[in-house]
Amino acid sequence: MTESEDNDPSPPEIVDAGADIAGAATGATLGTFLGGPAGAAIGAAMGHTLRKIGAEINNRYISPREDERVASALSYAIERAEEKIEEGEEIRDDGFFDEGTDDRSSADEIVEGALIVAQREHEERKVEYIGYLIANICFDESLDGSQSNALISTAERMSWRQIRILSYLLRLQKFTREDRTTHTFHPDSVRGLEASPDDFLHEFSELQQMRLLMDLEAFVDFPLDPSKYVISKFGRQLYALMELERIASSALQEIDDLCKFGRYDT
Repeated sequence: MTESEDNDPSPPEIVDAGADIAGAATGATLGTFLGGPAGAAIGAAMGHTLRKIGAEINNRYISPREDERVASALSYAIERAEEKIEEGEEIRDDGFFDEGTDDRSSADEIVEGALIVAQREHEERKVEYIGYLIANICFDESLDGSQSNALISTAERMSWRQIRILSYLLRLQKFTREDRTTHTFHPDSVRGLEASPDDFLHEFSELQQMRLLMDLEAFVDFPLDPSKYVISKFGRQLYALMELERIASSALQEIDDLCKFGRYDT
């Protein structure tokens, strides 16, 4: 790298990095935003934070694939923020973006934490929803630093299948069919019924440990009955802020197939 390049204050090149991530935005919003005037609709405070932290991460040694994930998460965050502003919502104005004597704001810390999660996320289908989480935190004044960090760390811990389980359970009515109307059965009716795989049940158990799902009875019950699970307040909050209702029904079909609830003869 030349001396002039070292001193160049312009944002680093991650212009089209997000384009290759599965289901990602085109990267155009991110590229234009980092390069100049586009993205102004999200406001100076949020725009400065995303540009600043995106540039800082990109200045570190990261692989091309990690670069793509960071760019993709930022793309989704920017696009969602622009949509929310068009819908009449306002970016938070409670000091979240105010920098202290160390030139760091609460927003800097939260956005950096979320982008590092995206950078290291091998299950790349999660990156889109991490972007939505960033955007929504930047609009929600009810979320302090501790709550935001808890949401980000939980999103990091969850697998893509666990994210889909959460989305599935909160949209269960859409998958409910007429043959799922009774929980009363004779023991003979479950003979030959294959139990859900252990790895799938383990992921359900982990969601309970994360305090996202409640009701131990549902876990030990057979056949597995997802309607017995209660989603915690924190689980519903995570669902809303990550906008998991956006997950296509087709992506939830695997979860529906693995849940044996109602798949027996009465």
